[in-house]
Amino acid sequence: MELPNHEVALVDYEPAYQPHFERLNKWWIERYFVLRPIDIDVLSNPDTHIIRNGGNIIFASLEGKMVGTVGLKRIDEVTAEMTKLAVDEAYHGRKIGWKLVEGILQLARSKGLGKVVLYSNTVLVPALAMYQKLGFREVQAEGNSHERSTIKMEIVLAEQNPHYDVAAQLLEVVNFAAPLLREIPESVAAERPSRYKWSSKEIIGHLIDSAINNNVRFIRSQQISLLEIPGYSQEFWVKGQAWQLSTWQELIDLWVGMNKHLALTIRTIPAAALNNLIRINEKEPVTLQYVVTDYLHHLKHHLSQVKIIL
Repeated sequence: MELPNHEVALVDYEPAYQPHFERLNKWWIERYFVLRPIDIDVLSNPDTHIIRNGGNIIFASLEGKMVGTVGLKRIDEVTAEMTKLAVDEAYHGRKIGWKLVEGILQLARSKGLGKVVLYSNTVLVPALAMYQKLGFREVQAEGNSHERSTIKMEIVLAEQNPHYDVAAQLLEVVNFAAPLLREIPESVAAERPSRYKWSSKEIIGHLIDSAINNNVRFIRSQQISLLEIPGYSQEFWVKGQAWQLSTWQELIDLWVGMNKHLALTIRTIPAAALNNLIRINEKEPVTLQYVVTDYLHHLKHHLSQVKIIL
C-alpha cells in the first residue's frame, strides 16, 4: 500500500524500516514518560509484537524520509488497537498524524474490522483533540493493562454517525457567524426593533440559553431511554439572564464557547443512543437525533434574525 496524500505518502512496514519505528516512538515516550523494558522490546521487535499476529504498521514518508508511523495491533476477529502513533518533532503542524490515523482506519476497514480502540494519556492534549475530531470517543477503560494510559477511546467503524455531520455543521456556522456578529456595533446590537421584540443581544442570549438547556438534554437522554424533562420559558430566561445588560463582545464569546463545547458533546453521543426518546413539556416524545438536528435548525433561524445569512 502506498497512498499519496498531497506531499506525504503512506507506506507499508518492511523489516528495514524498524529503526525508524524505534526512533520516532522513542522520542515521544522519553519526552513525556519513561522508556520501559516492554517499550524497548516492542520497538525493537515490531514484527513479533504487531505484525505476526495479523497487525500492520504504516509510515508517513516525505521526500524520502520517514517522518511518522502508527501501528494496528489485532485484538480479536473484529477489534484492533491503534498503537505507537509518532511524528517527527521537526514535522509537527503538518497534519501528518491526522493522515496516519486516517490511513490506519482505512486499512482497518479494508480488513473488515468493526472497531478500533486506543489507549492514551490526558497529558497528550493535541493528540486527544485529533482523535475526537476523527470520530473516536472516550469509553470506560478496563483494568490496568496499560500502565501509562489514563484514557481509552474507540471508534466503531461500521456505525453510522449522522450526528457527526450536525456537529461539523454547527462548528462551520459558529466560525462563519462569529466574525460577522463582531462587526455589529454595541449600540445596534442593543436596539430593540419594537417593545415586544428582542434585540440582537437578547437573540444571541436566547441562543446561549438554548445551548445550556440542550446540553443537559443531550447528556441525560443517553442514560434514560425515555427522558421526561421540562421545557423552559424563553422570555423568562432572556430577562432573568439579563442579556440586554451584557456587553456585546462578551455575549459573542460566550455563545461561541458554548457551541464549540456543544459540538464536542454531540460528537461523543453513541449512535445507539440517538434513538432514545425525550418528552419535553408533556409533548409527544421525539428521538435524541431529532433534538440534536432541531437544535441546529433553531440556531440558524435565530441567526437570520440578526442578518446572518447562511
